[in-house]
Amino acid sequence: MSMFEVFFVLLKVLVALFAFRCVWVYSYRLLLHPLHSYPGPFIAKFTDWYGAYHAIRMRLHIATYNDHLKYGTVFRQGPNKLVFGSVLALHDILENSRLSKTKAYGATQPTPEVFNLLNVLDKQLHRTKRRIIGQGLNERAMRRFEPVMHEQVRIFLQQLAKASQNKEVTDMSQKCGWLGLDISGEIGFGHGFDLQTKETNRWMPIGIWTSSRRLNVYLQFPGIRYIGWEKLFMPIIFPKVRRFHRLLRDMIRVRLEEDLHSRPDIFSSIHDYKDPDTGKSMGKEELWSESAFLLPAGGDTTASLLAASFFYLSRYPKTYERLANEIRETFSSAEEINNGPTLAGCSFLRAFIQETLRISPSANMTLWRDLPADAAVNPVVIDGHVIPPGTTIGVNIYSYFPEPNIHKPTRWIREESNATEDEWKTQNEAFTPFSLGSRNCAGKAVVYAEVPLVLAKTLWHFDFDKVDGENEGENPTFQMYDQITSRHAGPLLRFRLRSNTGLDPVQ
Repeated sequence: MSMFEVFFVLLKVLVALFAFRCVWVYSYRLLLHPLHSYPGPFIAKFTDWYGAYHAIRMRLHIATYNDHLKYGTVFRQGPNKLVFGSVLALHDILENSRLSKTKAYGATQPTPEVFNLLNVLDKQLHRTKRRIIGQGLNERAMRRFEPVMHEQVRIFLQQLAKASQNKEVTDMSQKCGWLGLDISGEIGFGHGFDLQTKETNRWMPIGIWTSSRRLNVYLQFPGIRYIGWEKLFMPIIFPKVRRFHRLLRDMIRVRLEEDLHSRPDIFSSIHDYKDPDTGKSMGKEELWSESAFLLPAGGDTTASLLAASFFYLSRYPKTYERLANEIRETFSSAEEINNGPTLAGCSFLRAFIQETLRISPSANMTLWRDLPADAAVNPVVIDGHVIPPGTTIGVNIYSYFPEPNIHKPTRWIREESNATEDEWKTQNEAFTPFSLGSRNCAGKAVVYAEVPLVLAKTLWHFDFDKVDGENEGENPTFQMYDQITSRHAGPLLRFRLRSNTGLDPVQ
């Protein structure tokens, strides 16, 4: 028998073994698997490629929402995955101390043994990191950051004034993205990126989006990272991601060369802080890893919320009129608008932001959790379902509400909501744009410091209209694309500077 014939026989044996394995594995997953009785998309019963495919398209949240409409409040989204869509499951999963973040988050680590708040699995290490990071992201720290935040907002308003003077159309995703990242850089390391005023670093959003999209695919199907598929796309992916990471490392290096307390930033808040329980502080690699997560996350979260806010204001005239009147009647000058009790007391502004977070959450991914090791003897029950050991479970916040696709701020004003006590209680329990439990968003204080300020000052100085020409229907919804955080475009607006507001266009 020739070498060619031997090779051909071996090839046939390998193909036969592979085919036998596929038939056996897929038959088991379809007919005998502990989750076989749960409904779900047919392809998802066999492979995690279902979630990865929709993550590549950045539409997994929409596919999940549509699957809930088709299959009910719980369905199978992978061979070993269940997704829930009820308020009870939301709390059963995210506030359950027995559950842990899925091991799939390990696929997002850029360096082994170096973790950040996104991918750290060890609960004690997460508590330590959260305590350290919290020193730079709490409400007290936000008061230190107010001057730099006000300065960046002033630049944002001047850019809008210039566009108004020149009768230019403004892409608010672009403008809000630049503002968000400039503020994120300032409060993170005392250095903005000058995105609002210079073109030098305006490649950053694309670099961040490329990295986030890639990591989101890994979360749905971790095995993809280890089969080398990225090598096919390296000429596209690697330069953008590497350029962003290099910029972060340079920022940390420059900041380390400066006096520690020369700037009121997160770096100065956390650099020397030692956890009182463990005595640990953060090393350079950890600072870089946290920066790679926090800077984009902080900038993107506020940018997404602001862009969505301008979308809904420009599409819902009654909402626009009521919010504009509230701001203009509450304050007698732009200088009065700051992060104080008067701004916090604007009830319709608060309801508007809450409704925008509900309908267009900045992070609309499914939050996956693994069962504890003792799940076989001490079962985990989620919304009445006993979960088989080895199952990964998740809950997606893109649901739960009556009339979910209508932007209606009055649902958050008790006397105007027309909700029963039970309905009011349920919708407040369902409102979780910053997640729940110990893993909730660390940057919530940044969002609530920045977004009301930007919206109030913009409505004080400007009127604006949409210029988009497409037919959006009766209740338009801002399109968000899922990539751990969100990617979006528009709305396209035309601004008009109101008279006697004290704001001069940039010349």
